[in-house]
Amino acid sequence: MSANVRRPLLRLNRQPIDNSWYLVVLLGLLFMFWVYARYIERVDVALVQNWLIARQLAVLAELPGLSFILSFFHWKVLRHVLAVSAGWYFARDAALVLVRVLYDLPDRDSARKFLVRLLGSGGAVQDTPEVSPATLAAERRNSVLLRVGGPGSVKVPAGHVMVTELNGRFQRILSTGKHTLGRYEYIHAVLNLQSQERADPDFAAYSRDGIELRVGLSMVYRLKLGDQVATRENPYPFDETAVRTAAYAQTVTDDRGSVATWEDTPLAMARSTMVGILAGFRLDEIISPQRSGEEPYRTLRNELLRQLRGKLDGLGIDLQAVSITRIDLPPGVTEQYIEFWKSHWESQMLLSLIDGTATAVEEMEIARAEAEIMMIQAIQEGVQRARREGATAHMDEVIALRLVEALELMARNSQQATPLPNSLIPQLDSLRKQLRDGDSDANTSGKPAP
Repeated sequence: MSANVRRPLLRLNRQPIDNSWYLVVLLGLLFMFWVYARYIERVDVALVQNWLIARQLAVLAELPGLSFILSFFHWKVLRHVLAVSAGWYFARDAALVLVRVLYDLPDRDSARKFLVRLLGSGGAVQDTPEVSPATLAAERRNSVLLRVGGPGSVKVPAGHVMVTELNGRFQRILSTGKHTLGRYEYIHAVLNLQSQERADPDFAAYSRDGIELRVGLSMVYRLKLGDQVATRENPYPFDETAVRTAAYAQTVTDDRGSVATWEDTPLAMARSTMVGILAGFRLDEIISPQRSGEEPYRTLRNELLRQLRGKLDGLGIDLQAVSITRIDLPPGVTEQYIEFWKSHWESQMLLSLIDGTATAVEEMEIARAEAEIMMIQAIQEGVQRARREGATAHMDEVIALRLVEALELMARNSQQATPLPNSLIPQLDSLRKQLRDGDSDANTSGKPAP
């Protein structure tokens, strides 16, 4: 950047010219003009002395230098001074009108007081207003000091800090107490250093599967302390960089010119962050976690706290606490959600029933196959036993006996899993005994049964 470009930028924030000496210069010029007016009128001192003697003021006429001084008040000299006074009056009136129009002042008296303060003559006496964030906008419309700037005195309430500007650029930070503003020093903002608590009990968000949620948040925050420590003498320390950043964190929110300050930013940022976090979770993960020990609220809060601290840190704001007060479904969505879960669990029950039926059929088929194998083994064992005993003539009784014994064994084994008729096992036992008795009689006689 060249030197020619750099010089105008440096002039933007320079101090206004101190013109407190202008009254002395004006009075000096007026006196010189008065002397010049006497000189051109050539008032004779002897005429002044004769005028005093004629009015029986000979004592004054004998005082050295008094006649010369009184010659300045001769009507021939005063007519020139009165013309200057009239010009001064009309110039002052034009200045008052100009100041009133330029600064949009309500009346001439306000313009006169402001002009007196601006010129530093000290003729205007005013109360020292106490300016807070809540009253700054309202009082700015009625106070010339707050709307235009100094010179003047202001009071910063306890627990607050004031940021001033000069020529539209940052000037300084004023802490708690009474301060004197310089010429055209403008109060840009008043910030509250105490902890701020904000809450939004109901706003809309959407889960990952597109279901609307009603969410509530509350949070506590304040401006950064910096390296300072709170003491009895300084109960509200602050970081100057954080104060300067927060003072200029202003956003126009609508067409009417409403301005959101740093106090409104954290809650708006918390809402948008929460909406983004909830968009990454399904509804069932938020409302009813499947794994035991999961706490969706704590998980969401920790994620919200982590993201918000990173965002607010760059704005000079220290986030102290944040909590999720509610995550609910709207009434209509609640009914739809209940119907969804009802159909979901009905389908799960149907699937379980179908799965159980298929398992039972599979087990029955396995049991039937095992029974057939057992019967074949029983028949094979009966044939082999009959051959060993040489009772091939009674082979059918032996095979029948082994089949009955196999059936009885299967019935007793399956009785624990599946209920059987009460008369089944006694009938099989009676049939087994009859076949065994018949087999014994045949072995005794050595003859085949008829």
